[in-house]
Amino acid sequence: MKKYRLFALGAICSAAAIVAACGGGDSDDDVAQPVDPVDPPVVIPADQPREVRTTWFGISNFHYQAGDFGFILDGEVVNSGRAPTPAAVTKVLGALSKKGSVDAFLVGHEHGDHALQIPEYAKQTGKPIYAPRAVCEDVVAYGNPASQCTSLKGGETFEFSPYVTVRVVRWLHSLSCGVSGNGSAGVETFGFLITARTPEKVVSIYASDSGAGGQELFIPRVVNKGTASEENYPSPFDNLMTAFKAAGIPNIDLWQGGPESRVVNQARIIVPAFGVKYFAPHHLGTRNTLVDGQSVGFSLEYGLHFPYLESEVPLLTAYLKSVGTTAFNPDNYFDAWSLTANGFTTVDNAEVKAVYGLPATGPGPGKQGPNPRAGQLECAGD
Repeated sequence: MKKYRLFALGAICSAAAIVAACGGGDSDDDVAQPVDPVDPPVVIPADQPREVRTTWFGISNFHYQAGDFGFILDGEVVNSGRAPTPAAVTKVLGALSKKGSVDAFLVGHEHGDHALQIPEYAKQTGKPIYAPRAVCEDVVAYGNPASQCTSLKGGETFEFSPYVTVRVVRWLHSLSCGVSGNGSAGVETFGFLITARTPEKVVSIYASDSGAGGQELFIPRVVNKGTASEENYPSPFDNLMTAFKAAGIPNIDLWQGGPESRVVNQARIIVPAFGVKYFAPHHLGTRNTLVDGQSVGFSLEYGLHFPYLESEVPLLTAYLKSVGTTAFNPDNYFDAWSLTANGFTTVDNAEVKAVYGLPATGPGPGKQGPNPRAGQLECAGD
């Protein structure tokens, strides 16, 4: 339908009296003229995220900020001992607050290099935790209320804000070279499909903080096999596909895949099935390495003590390049990126890094040594 607009013929002529009072007649200038439709301006809510800012701070630790809502995956900041370290938790919360907020926590599995600090995070923030049952038990034993921690089963959907949704995917723990899965080995492990509705499109991240590949992704999962409490679940691949379809997205933009070995087997399945555009490896720095004859381990203040080298994962590197998936490999703790409708890009995070004495870009301040698992990141037959 055409829209019409009256053109003013003089400051003293009202729209209703144009013809009578302003010499109306036969001139085409005196009549309403058709114009093209005028679309109303698009109003973007102030709280709608324009991006998902994602920060890696060691192992499988990620902080996500989407608009006003921020949350952490795993968050281990010490990787030693048997009890949480309150001062280390306070420090990282203060650092992350310089670029966002911490309003919730996700935990992929119960191992100490992923979940040891979670009870202390719960205590210091009072924010909700979404984690495997064993982690929730630790949260409560530490003195936090049971209502603060939601035990995961897989298949849950959490609406973190009007724009941010997390879907829980029952996954599986990683397998070493020469080991095949049977669907029941390993601790309860979860991945998370994160979607954020920006003004231009829904952007998506799949974070899998552990995992095997190949045939294991297609084996149904069994918990407490052979006991009265046995529970049966679909395969990891089916679980991810269910979450993917429920999200209604055309592809997964970013896959934060791990852990530190055999990722190529996962990539050959996940990347084509879900149209992954970008890949970010993680789970680096957990094991000690020798630097000038001295053992150096995980320390955020030291910096990443060995580099991630594509030459140590030649099969993965070649495969990603062959399908056009771009890898974003971290150089140091607290590297940060921005996911928008226009892509995935590195962003400055110098202010946060400064809290730990890390350089604005690149590795350091500590000297790097070789990856202690060099030669083991891909196996014969992968």
